[in-house]
Amino acid sequence: MPPSLTRGRAYYVTACQQLLALAVVVAALTPATGIVRLDVVPSAPSAQTITISPMASVRHDDALVPTAPVDAVVHEYPLAGPGADDARTVTGRHGVVRLVGAPQPVSGYGAVGVTWEHGEDLPEDALGLQARTRTGGTWSSWTALDYDPDHAPDPDTREGRHARPGTEPLFVGHVDEVQVRVEAPAGATGTRALPDDLRMAVVDPGHATSETTERPAIDTATLDGTSDTATAAAADTDARPGVTPKPQIFSRAQWGADESMRDKPSLHYGEVHAGFVHHTVNANDYTRAEVPGIIRSIYAYHVRSKGWSDIGYNFLVDRFGRIWEGRYGGVDRPVVGAHTLGYNDDAFAMSAIGNYEIARPSQAIISAYGALFAWKLSLHGVDAASTRQRVAGRTFQAINGHRDAGQTACPGRYLYARLPDIRRLAAADQASWAARDLRTDLVQSAHPDLVARRTSDHHIVLVPNHGLSAVRAPRLVSSDWGRYDGVVGSTDLTGDGVPDLVGVRATGAVEVRPGGQDGVYPRSGSVVQATRGSDLVAAPGDVDGDGHADLVSRDSASGALVLARGAGDGTFTETSLGGDWSRFALLAGSGDVDGDGHPDLVARASDGSMWLARGTGSGFAEPTRLPSARGPWDVVAPAGDWNHDGHPDLFVRKKGAHAFVLPNLGDGTFGHRIGPIKRLRDRAGLATVPVTSGAAGGSVDVISLDGSDLRVLANKGGYESGAAVDTGIGAKNAVALLDAGDWDGDGHGDVLLVDRRGRAKVRLGDGAGHFGPLQRIGGGFAHMRTLDVVGDVTGDGLPDLMGQPMGGDVRIWPGRGTERLGASYVAHSAVSGGSLLGVGLWNGDGAPDVMVRDGDQLSLYPGNGPGGIMTPSKVGLDLGPYDRLVGVSSVRPNGHADLVARERSTGDLWLFEGRPGSLAPRHYLADGGDYDLID
Repeated sequence: MPPSLTRGRAYYVTACQQLLALAVVVAALTPATGIVRLDVVPSAPSAQTITISPMASVRHDDALVPTAPVDAVVHEYPLAGPGADDARTVTGRHGVVRLVGAPQPVSGYGAVGVTWEHGEDLPEDALGLQARTRTGGTWSSWTALDYDPDHAPDPDTREGRHARPGTEPLFVGHVDEVQVRVEAPAGATGTRALPDDLRMAVVDPGHATSETTERPAIDTATLDGTSDTATAAAADTDARPGVTPKPQIFSRAQWGADESMRDKPSLHYGEVHAGFVHHTVNANDYTRAEVPGIIRSIYAYHVRSKGWSDIGYNFLVDRFGRIWEGRYGGVDRPVVGAHTLGYNDDAFAMSAIGNYEIARPSQAIISAYGALFAWKLSLHGVDAASTRQRVAGRTFQAINGHRDAGQTACPGRYLYARLPDIRRLAAADQASWAARDLRTDLVQSAHPDLVARRTSDHHIVLVPNHGLSAVRAPRLVSSDWGRYDGVVGSTDLTGDGVPDLVGVRATGAVEVRPGGQDGVYPRSGSVVQATRGSDLVAAPGDVDGDGHADLVSRDSASGALVLARGAGDGTFTETSLGGDWSRFALLAGSGDVDGDGHPDLVARASDGSMWLARGTGSGFAEPTRLPSARGPWDVVAPAGDWNHDGHPDLFVRKKGAHAFVLPNLGDGTFGHRIGPIKRLRDRAGLATVPVTSGAAGGSVDVISLDGSDLRVLANKGGYESGAAVDTGIGAKNAVALLDAGDWDGDGHGDVLLVDRRGRAKVRLGDGAGHFGPLQRIGGGFAHMRTLDVVGDVTGDGLPDLMGQPMGGDVRIWPGRGTERLGASYVAHSAVSGGSLLGVGLWNGDGAPDVMVRDGDQLSLYPGNGPGGIMTPSKVGLDLGPYDRLVGVSSVRPNGHADLVARERSTGDLWLFEGRPGSLAPRHYLADGGDYDLID
């Protein structure tokens, strides 16, 4: 850099330090009330620990604001070429070309900047730009004008295609004249190397004809998600528990924005994955009353001189901690700004008014940043503590300084040093956004349930969901099992009240291995020999009714069934029951399948057919075929009461595939298989044993014998759906029945109905399957193409409605509990397809998503927080077999919501595990029953 440029920057820093020092002296002579002390600190930031005040202490001061729009005036003066008055260009020493503009008059609290021709994007140090002012007969020293090429709209946008590069505005205050000069290295031939169409802009912020003292006009606790700037009067309201506190913001109207100035067609919305901290690089000694004028000057300079569509920043904060609305479009919407080149579409920014390269920010600024970033990031589903956020293809933290995205000093070294404090404040203040998902536990099932209307009597019926059948990762419990070919689980055989295992040797010897209280096998103690010469062994329970568990086996020589009567101490007396069981390949003690009080046996023949031998109290009757249980199973074992309906079930697996449970219907038959149960596809030596892992009673854990290693895969306790619950509530006149989630925020699931006249009504639930009286919350839904509850889109802690009127756009109706729905706003242009469904937090980014069905295709429209939904992507699911889709909260703790589909031909309900961009294989959930509405 030429020496003269370096000196210019040094003069600027020195001048600003002197001004700030003067401000400190003046502050010391002024009454303390309302004064913020500014320290002039040329040294580097300290690494000392800083005590941070809580968010609740952020004070929202009043402001003296104009009562009507104020027209800021921008005068532009060419610095070279035609129209340039008295401008002088000289080539100085060291190969520097210097252009000095003519002095120009200043009105009001003036600001000055320099711009040049669109397309001539120069590096930050390519030019030396300075300004000086005259007051009376005295000229000031030259002060640097800051140029940051990364403060700009993205070049492929409407405003980017017309934007002019230029400096930041320098606020010169109340002076008579201002003059600028521009320096650049001379070209190789000594010709001028300055950019074309250089202009100096002098900004007058305008004068309000009338002013008043007001509180912030935007109380974000009352926003309803409308696309227009909110102007509701601020109120002192307590934050809803579990919801991030809502900051109060001074509106554009309160700083006097002239809305006719901005380019309205350029307004567009993107996404919010992160936030950036900026500073405006102007003087730090402004007063409270001067702030609206400063913002108007920035606005006018950005629009009229730099050619932007609007002010570049989404928010601004003054040194007193007051937050101001920046770019138009709604503080709660993902408005695309012009603040961080290359990252505007995926982030927002708030700029601190002042130069924090030379002065420390006040604690009020830091607290305001923490409050605003906590709320804004939470609104769009971003964890303020996140260190891995994808923004335009790069990874950032959730909260960043501008310099993290480019080669710039912004937001100044002293403000940048406080980023860790801002992050801690925002993270501490940010509440979970679990309410944004579809909370649908309606009947104390601890998982999202379904609500339906039964066709026969029009009653509202609940279909409970109890999670997915699953086992935990295998746990090694013993490596002393190499002498066994197989293992069988049993209830207590040794009289200590703990389930035991039975090891079966190749010779047919059967040995009881006592179990421990913690599920470890074997417990210290002797191995009890039970039988010899058996090739099939099962543990059906107490066959003869003497109070002790027994064993059953097949004599390998004769094929007869053998009963080993247990004495309760691990010893047995063998009795032959006769019969020819040679055609069977597997034998399992199934429990009392037919409900007559006697344990039964289930056998699988060599051809895959399944047979039931009913218990008689002393033995077993001749086996009868079980058509409903047929399958190529290589494992058949008792499942206990897996689905908690009072009937013993069967555990089965096909070799090389997932395992399933066949639910017992209580009449000697089995229903549709439940599952799949993963982690068991390729495991050897599978068996089951009554639960020792603490899962809900009556079920089993899975055991795997692999060589000498015995492992237990504990049951997680899930079992898909339970029996339907009739609420006794009629809904004959309903044309839509929706699971409303926790509509009123009381922690219990609710239901929403729309009647034939288009009136929306809610019934509040108590979490136990009971619902209160109908409460009307809105109307106008008589001609809807589709309607669904989509979770908390607006970020106020309450679920919202999304729907598409016939022939209209997709709209959002903000939910307000039992109050009337908020005014609707457009979430997306009209979409094709016959149905729209809320799927909650499908892609796990914290913002509720929706899906749209188009024939047999399904598309995911990711949510971008308030403002609606984004460009869709296809989801891999053939919808041909299904006539109804329902989105539910995740039944697994993986952050992705799930999908329930009803099969056309059977009415059965299937659950598809949600994954980003796809769906896992389906799980059978329940018999769909005779329902004409389901959600």
